[in-house]
Amino acid sequence: MRCVVVGWGAVSRIMLRALDATDWYETSAVVDVRPEALDDVRATRPGVAGFTGLSEALAAVEPDAVIINTPSHLHYEQVVPALEAGAHVLVAKPITNDFDQAVALVGLADRLGLTLSVGQQMRFMRHYQALGRFLADGGVGSVESVNLLNSKPRPNPANLTGMAQPALYEMACHHFDSLAALLPGAVPESIACDGFTPSWSKYDGPCTVNALIRYSGGVHVLYQGGFSAQAPNYEVRVEGSTGAVRCRGQHMSIDTMTNEYAPAGKDFGPSDLDRDFPAVNPWDVFAAQWSDYVDGGTEPAFSARRNLPVVALLSAGIDSIAQGGAPVAVRANPRYAAAFAEGSQP
Repeated sequence: MRCVVVGWGAVSRIMLRALDATDWYETSAVVDVRPEALDDVRATRPGVAGFTGLSEALAAVEPDAVIINTPSHLHYEQVVPALEAGAHVLVAKPITNDFDQAVALVGLADRLGLTLSVGQQMRFMRHYQALGRFLADGGVGSVESVNLLNSKPRPNPANLTGMAQPALYEMACHHFDSLAALLPGAVPESIACDGFTPSWSKYDGPCTVNALIRYSGGVHVLYQGGFSAQAPNYEVRVEGSTGAVRCRGQHMSIDTMTNEYAPAGKDFGPSDLDRDFPAVNPWDVFAAQWSDYVDGGTEPAFSARRNLPVVALLSAGIDSIAQGGAPVAVRANPRYAAAFAEGSQP
């Protein structure tokens, strides 16, 4: 698969560690507006062409696929020409900063007979996979409550400087997708969201988000995510009709967790719920499913169509912040109807 990579930053380099290890992937060109990035490409990937514009790269390489890892406000204007050039596209999360644009991109890919995927790899982390199986096997009975907390110190906004919703677009998009993985079949009904910036933070936009999310089936989610915590905080806690389970660690992307289980009314004790899950690079799992999808195989949970409920939930969260934290409907909201059409559920 001859690929053009747009955006030569940390995400692209991490992703390519998995892709380079396969026998079907080839980086044919890199696009980046920064001279130092293209200098690094020339130094580390001899023979790979470097371009400052996507149109030039598409014309020169005629790729099978385009991988886009750039700031989300650029995604729409980059995905459209890539699809129109006949390339499959893998774009970083979120697919765009606008729900209507996301729907339009899904429609364009369908009309052109191409695949459009979103870089949602976190659902393949070991603890999410193990916890998902535990819940599916009835480990806590009928799930009714989930706490998902992921706040970390990231004092330098870097590429998030000036972003209107850094916590939602950069972090919550992963968490909302991971909730979909843990709660298969559950649909977000409403979200009440408060975004804020602590006094010590250097972010322009709300870098911390607290939210209450209601899902179908009577599931209530207490969510917090952000970049200006004074110390790391990560916990996924699920309570059901017969007990509770929790995974605690430093961050969602550091897959070393303390797992605990408590029967109903009892104290937590150690749990080995991840014993059958070896440590794995989530990009390895993602790459295998992406390759199969591009080759005409099963549509994965990270396809753009199946990721639309996540984008709808992000958008509704932004609406809630603008309305002072008032609950905003998601599934029953006509604005997001396309996210819950047949075939759009992850």
